[in-house]
This record gives sequence, C-alpha cells and structure tokens, in this order.
Amino acid sequence: MAMAGQMITLESFLRDADLLTPDAANQCAGLRQRLATDRLVIAFVAEFARGKSELINAIFFADAGQRVLPATPGRTTKCPVELCWDERDPPRLALLPIDTRLRPETLADWRDMPGAWTTVELDTSDTNALVKSLSQVTATRYVSREQAVSLGLWSDEHPDDNPPSTADGRVEVPAWRHAVINYPHPLLKHGLVVVDTPGLNAIGTEPELTLSLLPSAHAVLFILGADTGVTRTDLAVWNQHLNDPSLARYVVLNKIDTLADPLATSVERQDLIERQCLSAAETLGVPRHRVFPVSARQALSARLQNDSFGLIGSKVPVLENALRDELLPRPRRRWPLLNPPAVRQAFA
Repeated sequence: MAMAGQMITLESFLRDADLLTPDAANQCAGLRQRLATDRLVIAFVAEFARGKSELINAIFFADAGQRVLPATPGRTTKCPVELCWDERDPPRLALLPIDTRLRPETLADWRDMPGAWTTVELDTSDTNALVKSLSQVTATRYVSREQAVSLGLWSDEHPDDNPPSTADGRVEVPAWRHAVINYPHPLLKHGLVVVDTPGLNAIGTEPELTLSLLPSAHAVLFILGADTGVTRTDLAVWNQHLNDPSLARYVVLNKIDTLADPLATSVERQDLIERQCLSAAETLGVPRHRVFPVSARQALSARLQNDSFGLIGSKVPVLENALRDELLPRPRRRWPLLNPPAVRQAFA
C-alpha cells in the first residue's frame, strides 16, 4: 500500500512537470492498481478456438472429474469471466446482463449493485449440476441491428468484427456483459484471480477490459495455437491490448498434440515445436523462455485419468510452476503446488 502511495506521488510530480504522457499515465495507473491489491490477477487472453477455456479447465477444474467450463466447438464463453473466491459469499455464478451497456455506470459501479446481477448458486459436490450452471456463460440472445449498435456490438465501419446475424437482420449478441465465478479452488482461496477474455471482439468492445481489468493484471497468459502460430488476429490482440512492457507476459503455444505426425520421429516433432516457439517469440518480441508449448487437452485428460506421465508430456506443469516461481514473492510460495505428488515423484 505504501508503494501505491509513492506511485501517486510520482504521477503528481510527472504531471506537474508536464512529463506524464497518456501512455505513461496508463502504465502508472496499472502499476498502482496492482500494488494496491493483495490479490494476484492473471488474465487469460486469446482469440477464439485457441483452447483457452480448456487450459483453465486443466489447471483449475480437473478435480471436478470432467470438463467444467464450456470448451467444445460452438460452446465457448461469450463474455469476460472472472474466477475468484470470496469466503463471504457461497459458491455461485454472478451474471451481469448485457443491457447494462446502455447505462453509463462502469463495471466497478455495477459491482456495488448486487441487485443488478443474476446469481446462480453452484453445487460443487454435483459435477453435472456445476457444468450445467456454468454453461450459462455461453448464452446469447437475438436483438435488432439498431439495438446491437446501441449496445456497441455492431459497426458498419468494421464489418469483419460484427457478430453473426440472421437473414431477417437480427443480430446474435452475448446475453451477459460480465460473469464472476466464486469457486473454492485452493489457489483462488489464496488470492489468485483469473480473468478469462473471450476474443479480440470482446476486448475491443468492452471498455472495462482495456481500461481496468487488463491493466490491473499482474500477468497475462496469451494463448496461441501451435498449429497456426501467430496469426493476423493474434498479432492485432497483442499490439492493441498487450503491448505494455510493465505487464508480465507469458505466451502459451497450445495444442502441441495437433503437431503429432505418425511419420515423424520424436526428435523431429520436438524440433517442430521448438521452431514454432522461436517464431512466436520473435514475432511478439518476447524472450524464448516466456513461450510455453503445452497441450491443455492432454493435461486435462491426464489429470482426469491420474496419468502422471501423460501430464508431464502435456508440459502444462512446466507452465504452472513457472507462474508460481516467477509471480509469487517468496513469502507467498506456501501456495500449493499445482502439479500433483505423482508428477513430483516422477521428476525425483
């Protein structure tokens, strides 16, 4: 908290000296928000179909016994989702209606208005019920094109970014503006907050993501497809929203299982993965050690089947341990290890 106060003093000095540029002001604000909280905020950012939700499932929900967050084709999160734990509230899903975008209040304002949210109690002992409840983050509704424009979800000037529409002109939009999942995972209980962002279009149209949530994150996991590398839309997300050197940025090259070739040797496959990692690092301008090749699907499957060696092959524990070791100050490394004892024994 003292350092946050010092940041305010520094900002005032720079402003008085006419040295505080808009970019510097945004970076200072983000740093101040990070210093002022006891929570560790990690944002998962990716375009659609990069396996982001599957990675979250593999890390946080494997103990539920099946895939919890929707992560199959056609069933993906449609709004920003926060995973956290507040012991003052029961396990629940809180959903902010999309129509709140018509009002001037910010997301921070809406957080203080619990009556505006739709809440769903979560039964963490019943996996099927949990899956059904959380599937609501995929909900959509149809509105007229005029309504979509009013909601900020349709632009004639940027047709490529517009959501799907029907032949009669109705537009499919998310039913919810924001979702908060209060879930008693051990890491969340220790103050970790995960922000799941649903693609470039949502980032570009939701001011809270660019002005508050992403700048206040302590780290960003940017998920790419190992089979595609850095695409044009991936690069647009990176340049427009993540090109902040004050952020701890980690690049995750997901779906390395798709690079399997029955005619290639294991060494050739590893060489291919390494080339993809080097290419992503060069394109995004990050060190190679910040690029992590993983298979979220393999990790989730391995954890559900208690397959220690399959989990090692997924390389997800390498990412998890890097996040723990690099992001947590030493006094807070009492947080539980993410990989189970069987995996640690395999490395012994």
